[in-house]
Amino acid sequence: MEVWKAVILGIIQGLTEFLPVSSSGHLVLFGTLLQVEQPGMLLEIMLHLGTLIAVFLAFWPEVTLLARSGFTILRNPARAPQLVREDANCRLLLVIVLATIPIALVGLVADDWIVRFFDNPAFTGAMLCVTGGILFIAARTRKGVKPIEEISFPDGLLIGLGQALAVLPGISRSGTTIAAGMLRGVNRESAARFSFLLSIPAVLGSQVLAVKELLGSPNIGESLPALALGTIFAAAAGYLAIRLLLSTIRRGRLVYFVYYTWFVGLMVLLLA
Repeated sequence: MEVWKAVILGIIQGLTEFLPVSSSGHLVLFGTLLQVEQPGMLLEIMLHLGTLIAVFLAFWPEVTLLARSGFTILRNPARAPQLVREDANCRLLLVIVLATIPIALVGLVADDWIVRFFDNPAFTGAMLCVTGGILFIAARTRKGVKPIEEISFPDGLLIGLGQALAVLPGISRSGTTIAAGMLRGVNRESAARFSFLLSIPAVLGSQVLAVKELLGSPNIGESLPALALGTIFAAAAGYLAIRLLLSTIRRGRLVYFVYYTWFVGLMVLLLA
């Protein structure tokens, strides 16, 4: 792939991975408008690596605390129940683990079935409209007060189910997880922060499964400049998207994304 295409796809992936507008839906729309093909497996792996880097950069203090909590639990497995009760970070880590289980199960059981929908632009457009509907309901919900430290295991499970639903093209992962958190009474910024932290194990899991594809690529040396620039631009755009979404949510402007996803969804349906 040409370098300029990798850069453009990196920017699109980075922005739309974290804004509640569906990265898959935008890649379909972009490819249809400008006749740019969706990224191959190798570039897709690297673009997701870029968005993972963005999360680490934006939430490094939180990531560090959660990592320390994980090591604490592993060193003291017999004290795990006590740690979960008394340490908010240990509890949050286990809630994230629980919330990751639904998407892991969907990926293992239904991956072949889900892949079919990625060749159906009309389905993607319809799901973008569904994403807008989910965000509309969340935006109209009474403002929650629960901070991220008080997200419970039932809260995490419901948010995790929202993330599992987002394996379908056109359903926004960040949109469904943030909406699910808000519907459970979590305050808007905490719902967004939990959504971003929840993306780490999901992306890491997909990266591990794709390592074989990465190592087996015959032309990885020739593609290195495009891969490197795509990754860098995905990371930069992802970081900006995280900051933009947090700012928008603090100001109570989530409804902007409702109208946007409805508009893009209708555009995809028309182009399909």
